[in-house]
Formats: sequence, structure tokens, C-alpha cells
Amino acid sequence: MSLDVMRGLTIALMIVVNNQVGSGRMYPFLNHVLWDGLSFADLVFPSFMFIMGVSAAFSMRKMSKREATRKSVTRGLKIILAGVLLTWIARGLTDVEKLLEFETLRYTGVLVRLGICYLFATLLCAWLRSRRSILWCIAVLLAGYSVILFTMNGFVMSEDNIISVIDRAVIGPEHMYHKHVGDGRICFDPEGLLSNLPGIAHVMIGILCGRIILNNNANLWKTVGKLAVAGGTMVICGFFLNPIIPINKNLWTPTFVFATCGGAALLLAILIWLLDIRKRRPRWLTEPARVFGMNPLVLYCFSYLLESVIWEITVQGQCFPDWFSGLFGGNEIGSLIYSLFLVAVCFLAGLPLYMKKIIIKL
Repeated sequence: MSLDVMRGLTIALMIVVNNQVGSGRMYPFLNHVLWDGLSFADLVFPSFMFIMGVSAAFSMRKMSKREATRKSVTRGLKIILAGVLLTWIARGLTDVEKLLEFETLRYTGVLVRLGICYLFATLLCAWLRSRRSILWCIAVLLAGYSVILFTMNGFVMSEDNIISVIDRAVIGPEHMYHKHVGDGRICFDPEGLLSNLPGIAHVMIGILCGRIILNNNANLWKTVGKLAVAGGTMVICGFFLNPIIPINKNLWTPTFVFATCGGAALLLAILIWLLDIRKRRPRWLTEPARVFGMNPLVLYCFSYLLESVIWEITVQGQCFPDWFSGLFGGNEIGSLIYSLFLVAVCFLAGLPLYMKKIIIKL
């Protein structure tokens, strides 16, 4: 129950964070930090990556290396392809002519990062097997990435950053995200190629936490204790090292990995204690969360396409999001209510699948 609820909550919150009306009309905690630092919005996506790793530990626990390899490659490539197709289709929904403008199609994004990190994290864990080997691999990935950032201008918010340099050389600036900085924009992709290295470690940490649950399934109190200790330790490490390696979502720094994985592990421990040990399962929370948790990536894709279409709808001379939020003041409250409205629409779209127990897997 706790896994389903946490997975569903993270997807619902991703929809909330991604669908604010405008940066000047949203609560600060729902806005991503420009560079160094951490806000509530910055916790949502990494929490989903963590829970994806936990779920992977469950789904691959009885697989041979060959079976695990086949599943890792197949599912990872499917998610990557779905991410690129989603961006392409969303462009075409607003302007059919853009379907043929491949020279400006963005190749990176949330789903592409999920696919890449899932593919390599599950492959590494399937072949390394032992907890010690996986921990060493995580340490090498994070330490190596830190060295690259320190030695190759990796902490500056500019196009001279090694992450931007690699993306421009491999992908090309026309296929990248352009980040708003002051009154201008720079070619910097928060889901860049190089920053997938710590992302892979991120999912591997989730897999290790999933194994904690599997290995202590007969004693949930022991599970909660181990997850709490692991989560608390990672949070402390993340904030302790913050003065040296800033917590930064755009760079996906090792401290960001520790802080967000630690927070996600603590949340999962709380949910296991509440839902699976104490059996406190308020239906107003668990049922909607499980609707999103049963088909998380499908409903995320639906929300992405819905967002693209809804901005093209005009009501009384205004685009629908501005008009709708204006009904509630057009300020922070209006922006939040608008995003919750889209969550409700996605919930209604996923409800028939949930009731008929239909699971659409990528």
C-alpha cells in the first residue's frame, strides 16, 4: 500500500508543480530554485526516481541476469522513446506544421532521464548483485561526477558549464532546453546527458532501499527502522556537504542526490508505518493516490498533452489557464486551484483504468 500511495502522490505533485499559471503568480514553494538551493518543487521528480528504483527491486527480484538485462533494456528504451514522442506529439497538437520541424525537437526531458537512469541502474544492479558492489558503484559515480564538476567549470550557471558544453556538442543547441536567467536565456538543459550519471546512482539507491524492504518483509518495524536510519544519514550527508558541493537540481549534484533520496526514504518509512503497520488508510488519501500509482507514467503523459492543448483554448479573450485562475483571484491561490483542477481531470482519466484494474506499462 505504501509503495502505491507514494508513487501516486509523486505523480500527482509533479502535475501540480508543472502546471502553475506563471512564475509571478505561484507560491514560491511550488517554483523550482533558479540554481543552488532546494524548494518543495525540487523534491518531487527525484522522489519519483527513487520510488522507481524501489519498485524495480520488487519487479526484478526473482529474475536471472539474462531476464533482468532484457527487461532493463526493453523498458528503458521504451521510456526514452515515449519521452521523445511525447514532446513531438505535444508540438503537433498546437501546430500541425511543427510535426515536420525535427531540427528543433528537444531530445531530453523528464521521461528521457527516467528511461536512461532506469536502464543503466537496473543493469548495473542486476549484474553487480551484492550490496557492497552496488554501494561502491554508487560511490564511484558520485565521486567521479563531483571531480568533473570541480575541474571542468561545472558549478557556474552559464553555457561554459561542462554539462552545457557536452550537450551542445552531442545533441546540439537547437535540441536543448534554454533556461531563463534574468532577462535572457542560456542554452542549459537541466536533464542534460552528463548529469544522468548521478541520476543513475539516484535510482540505484532506490533499488537498495527496495531490497531493504524485501529482506525485512516479515518484520515491517525493522524495515521502517532501517529506512529511517538510511534516509536520515543521507539527509545529514547532503546538507553537511552542501557548503562544498551545493545542493543543485539543475546539476543533479551528489548532495542533491543524498538530500532528496534521504527525504524520500524517510517519507516511505512514515508511509509504511502509517499504512502497512498501523493500517491507518483514509480512503480520501489512499484511493486517489492509488489511481495515479497504478498507471503513473501514462497519466503523466496525459497531463503533458493536456497542458499543451489547454493553453490553446480561449475563453473571453484569455487563454483558459489565465481565465480559470482569474476566477479565484488570478494570484497564487488561483494558480494552485488551476493546477489542482488538472490533477482532478487526470484522476478522472485514470479512474476507469483503476476500477477495471488495467495497467498500461511502458
